[in-house]
Amino acid sequence: MPLDRLLKPSELLPSIQRSESVMFVYDAEWHEHVLAMRGQLPALTHRVVMDRGIASEVLKQELLSEMGEDDHLFILDEILNAPQDVAISPELLSPTDPDGDTAILFTSGTSSTSKAVILTDRSIAADIRALLGSVKFPDPLQTLSLLPLHHAFENTCGFLTILSIGGTIHIADGLRYIGKNFEEHRVHLTVVVPAILDAMHRRVISEAAKTGQAKKLKFGMAIATFLYKIGIDVRRKLMKDVLEKLGGRLQYIICGAAPVDIETLKFFRAIGVEVLAGYGLTEASPVVAGGNTKKNEFATVGQPLSGVEVAIDNGGKGDGEILVRSDIVMKGYLDDPQATAETIDEEGWLHTADIGHFTRKNSLVITGRSKSMIVLSSGKKVFPEEIEALLNHHEAIRDALVFGHQGTSGEIVITAKVVVDQDKLRDLLKRDPTEEELGQAIANVIEDVNRSLPSYKGIRSHFYSLQDMVKTTTLKVRRGVEMQQLEDYFARTKTSWQSLRGKNIDDVMASQDQAQLSATGEGTRQGVPVDKHALKETRVNEKALRKQKRVLEKRRDLFERKKIILSERIQELKEFEELLIADEQAYEQEGNQKESDFLP
Repeated sequence: MPLDRLLKPSELLPSIQRSESVMFVYDAEWHEHVLAMRGQLPALTHRVVMDRGIASEVLKQELLSEMGEDDHLFILDEILNAPQDVAISPELLSPTDPDGDTAILFTSGTSSTSKAVILTDRSIAADIRALLGSVKFPDPLQTLSLLPLHHAFENTCGFLTILSIGGTIHIADGLRYIGKNFEEHRVHLTVVVPAILDAMHRRVISEAAKTGQAKKLKFGMAIATFLYKIGIDVRRKLMKDVLEKLGGRLQYIICGAAPVDIETLKFFRAIGVEVLAGYGLTEASPVVAGGNTKKNEFATVGQPLSGVEVAIDNGGKGDGEILVRSDIVMKGYLDDPQATAETIDEEGWLHTADIGHFTRKNSLVITGRSKSMIVLSSGKKVFPEEIEALLNHHEAIRDALVFGHQGTSGEIVITAKVVVDQDKLRDLLKRDPTEEELGQAIANVIEDVNRSLPSYKGIRSHFYSLQDMVKTTTLKVRRGVEMQQLEDYFARTKTSWQSLRGKNIDDVMASQDQAQLSATGEGTRQGVPVDKHALKETRVNEKALRKQKRVLEKRRDLFERKKIILSERIQELKEFEELLIADEQAYEQEGNQKESDFLP
């Protein structure tokens, strides 16, 4: 059961309890947390601590002392370095029951409420075979792992599938160092989510603009794309300089979890890198469909994988729920037979709750989620994911959440919460934007998006925030968590939705909470009123800290770019030195030869 290392101990505890795990493998930094948990984990008998050579001497001594009293506590490094028993029982290496429980993975949501998916040897192996039957990988294969392994997408695509064909997996040092890692490891393939893909695209375009190469890049991409369309593929030759920034050997990028911007797809195809968008869910081990090396249609998530049946439950008319039937389907949800029966029907079809349709080329298009679908008073259906994709396309927007709420008249109002990208606006204005400018920028975006939508899908109310929304580790907004926070706020303050229209929700919430505290007397401590001046000063300080953080991040990025440039210059000097030495040796040999010609 792989767990998210970024979760707090209190958030992980319910997952460990539900799984009834008997062994816990964890980093040395977590030892004190595990000690605190033990009393609440009756099934847990064995603990394995990963030292990695960085644990403090004090902690090591504590572990050694504790190991003397508990023979079920181990240090992983010592186990791996100990002499191995060559007389191991052969049956330990024999295959287990292919339909037995192999892995438990938790879906998005809080650990206490998220569903626990049980995958088997059969379902995981079937998905690996399906992937290998759809994509022809370079041999030998070098890959870069960017996503967390507790996520089924990276676990199957970026880890097990690569190992199954003897590929090499390089682990990224962090999102900040992706560019450096590409150049260092010269990989052929990586598995990403759209946010990372878009960031890679923006970085190349930004660097080209800063070095005065933007027009050259745009022209080269246009020529490469035109020749490719008429059957002459010289993209990687024309775009050699750009590809070198990505290591020079990158050929494929597998991308999933959310829609990919069409301009990003065009960019990578123009430079000779094919982005294979895919679709899946944890309950399907997880990949169901994807672009392949023979057919890769933009604005779709590709075709069903080899050996995977996909159907649309709509009677052949328009969008409908996507159904999946194959060995890749999960065994069921842990200790939840009712949810399992609701998800997998008697004929073996997995009901995904995703809505979509097939194109004429048999590629799958995802429209939205049935659970987030907005049903208007007129009976028309709106999928918020479609509108969110349009909002996220704008530079001023960092994130978007679209939902429907019931207005005072009983009518459903399509509403958007957007997170402003202050850095983009600051770059455009060459200064910090005012509240009025922020509000107007968002209003302009909403107006632009509405022009591209049918009138019934238009956003009729919106508000904005400067704080990031709660996200999953694959950078998707946790819709349920965000909506619950909003609903809790409105229930607590009795505020109307209309009061937020066009406003900064951060300021509104802060002022409403302060007003409520003052009205109930909770804003006093031992009879002393809250110091409003101090509260205002605190907010000013927080704003200054956020600004300072952005400045430091920009300095860090500048430092990394300069470090890359310096390493390139050092490499050029080494190559120049090698040429110089070679020329000197050639000169000496030539001189010696001429001198020997005059000798008797």
